[in-house]
Amino acid sequence: MPNESKSRCGCTHCRVRTAFGPVMVITVGVLFLVAEYTHYGFGQLWPVLLIVAGVLALLQSLAPREGHIDS
Repeated sequence: MPNESKSRCGCTHCRVRTAFGPVMVITVGVLFLVAEYTHYGFGQLWPVLLIVAGVLALLQSLAPREGHIDS
């Protein structure tokens, strides 16, 4: 069995795409903290998730693909 080295793409587009999940998890955690320590509830704060997802999608679509490695 040959030792295949899998190289990761380091282009900006792929880095933004890879960061989507962790950023969303952090955002959910921050929203729960804000809901816990302020008078705002999660039901009032959930649109922030849509805003963050939209900003990340916009960043990904505008990010250059220079140096992109196709699998």
